[in-house]
Amino acid sequence: MQLQSIRVQKLITFSPQLHAMVKQKAERLGLTFAEYLRMLAASDVKKEVEDLYLLDQKTEEKVGLAVKDFRDKNYTLIKNKKALKTHLANR
Repeated sequence: MQLQSIRVQKLITFSPQLHAMVKQKAERLGLTFAEYLRMLAASDVKKEVEDLYLLDQKTEEKVGLAVKDFRDKNYTLIKNKKALKTHLANR
């Protein structure tokens, strides 16, 4: 079976508070906001439909690595813009 790469875009609305919380969680996992939402949706649906193609292989691997790093506490907590600038300057 050949998989087609068809994308569907939808506009969803979040409260500012929920958006900020979800965005922060995604960043802690090393994901973009959209990647994190796709991962959540895929994880939820995958429980019901195991054979359904949900994520491309590259994204699946990226999500898996981010989750593993988070569980292993292999991340840097950056609390403000100054700390971010310092962290980026030292990379």
